[in-house]
Amino acid sequence: MNKSYESNLIPLTAARKKLEAIEKVVLIGSGKGGVGKSTIASGLALSLSQEGQETALLDLDIHGSSVPEFVGVTPPLGSNEDGLEPKVKGGLKVMSPGLLTGSVPLPIRGSSKQELITQLFALTNWGDLDYLIVDLPPSMGDELLSAFHIFSRKATLTLVTTPSPRAVSVVLRLRRLAEIEKVPVKGVIINMAYLLVGNTRSFPFGRPDRKLLESEFSSIVIGEVPLEPLVSIRGLSTALRDSSEFSRAFRKLVHCIRS
Repeated sequence: MNKSYESNLIPLTAARKKLEAIEKVVLIGSGKGGVGKSTIASGLALSLSQEGQETALLDLDIHGSSVPEFVGVTPPLGSNEDGLEPKVKGGLKVMSPGLLTGSVPLPIRGSSKQELITQLFALTNWGDLDYLIVDLPPSMGDELLSAFHIFSRKATLTLVTTPSPRAVSVVLRLRRLAEIEKVPVKGVIINMAYLLVGNTRSFPFGRPDRKLLESEFSSIVIGEVPLEPLVSIRGLSTALRDSSEFSRAFRKLVHCIRS
């Protein structure tokens, strides 16, 4: 057997072994950046952890990782004979390319991206998990296809869009790709659905049409999350603990994800 091919099989075999200890894998994808996909992935993972579920969050955005900042974890990572040790925040386990490189850019391409994604999951000591939330990269290229290949046996895909027609058109293409790759779609989350000013809702990205979106996506809209400017000031964890419309939206999302 070719040694290069053999070395590529080792992390994939290890990845499939790690999946045996994970009950559910929830992929969070949008097909593009700028819709708040990482906010949704981080918020769901934090919320599940707060409910007592053994949860981990895997960030696969190689070039623009933001999960560490959302969750509040920083490099460096530790390691032992079992592999890389994920960072832990409030019971939530977190792994991200940003925890490996910090602020240093990571200019890689092609097969190197596929290998990094496979190894990031396969070499991490996750332990037994109820949920692994995977923040998919904002693309439909090598990284995304690698993630589908690794997790398809146990994963569902939850789509994230804003009401903007441009965001909807891109995530619809991701929906079709998921069908081709035989990854089941759980539903659609409308992020930044509205902005609450006092008791009044405004719609900076247009008013979401749930019936139209459900018709276009052939999936249910499992929730609407308001635009919350104070997340960047108070932090996501704090915002989720508040008795606000933002935190209530995530509690509803968690109920749908667990059902």
